Amino acid sequence: MGSLSILTAGFRSTIQDLGRLDYRDYGVPHSGVMDQYSSRLANRLLNNTVDCAVIEMTLSGAEMVFSTPTQIAITGAPCKIVVQQMTYESPCVIKVETGDVVKIGTAINGNFIYMSIAGGFMTDAYLGSRSYYPGILDHALIKKDDQIFYNNVNNTIKPITKSMSKVHSSLKAFIGPEFHKLTRSQQIQLLGTSFSISKTWNRMAIQLNEKLINDLEPIHSSPVLPGTIQLTPHGKLVVLMRDAQTTGGYPRVLQLTEEAINKISQYRVDESVNFIIKN
Repeated sequence: MGSLSILTAGFRSTIQDLGRLDYRDYGVPHSGVMDQYSSRLANRLLNNTVDCAVIEMTLSGAEMVFSTPTQIAITGAPCKIVVQQMTYESPCVIKVETGDVVKIGTAINGNFIYMSIAGGFMTDAYLGSRSYYPGILDHALIKKDDQIFYNNVNNTIKPITKSMSKVHSSLKAFIGPEFHKLTRSQQIQLLGTSFSISKTWNRMAIQLNEKLINDLEPIHSSPVLPGTIQLTPHGKLVVLMRDAQTTGGYPRVLQLTEEAINKISQYRVDESVNFIIKN
């Protein structure tokens, strides 16, 4: 078993996998990676199973040193990586030797950078997941001087060099349970408006800037999921994300598809989004 030591942790870096799927009835949030597409890709590039834990870095990357040879894959928000004076651009697969220092730079666009490792990280698991979440695991964030253990697996993986471009498109959504309570004009406004990402966003939810006219009554506290779009009393739309609560009292007007959740997680402040109904 090898380990990496964190020299600098970056901004709000965590260990995440695909989340806790079976405990929502106990009030346990789903958690897991914000952008499942990028996390799954990082694992596939190393022939890992897609549910292996990865390091998720927000906006800026971490710097770390490795105790044994291994391979890492970097995906998600495009960034530059420096390893022993060699520079790479994500997405990429990199062979790492004992003592190598890996420095992952800031996201050029997008929000979340992912690093997988051959064989997967071997951090503590609880309730079927290694995902960090305050109150469930002792860890909330990766910190300087942390040691993170991983399996020693030596794959022969062909490096990739093609960059992925970030393409904006309409976010597909299903009709939410309270969508039918909106008037026809409100429905048209919801589906015809370009909304922008507000400064109020985190792993729990993304708030949108523009307001809708809202005269709906609050609902009894009801189940919500990652991707549920709630309409607040003040007319703001709130898109629930991976660490969201399991119930809520605001009308649920739309439910994003899994693909749309992955996409919106990488949208930055003031970037625009619009919604279409998935048939």
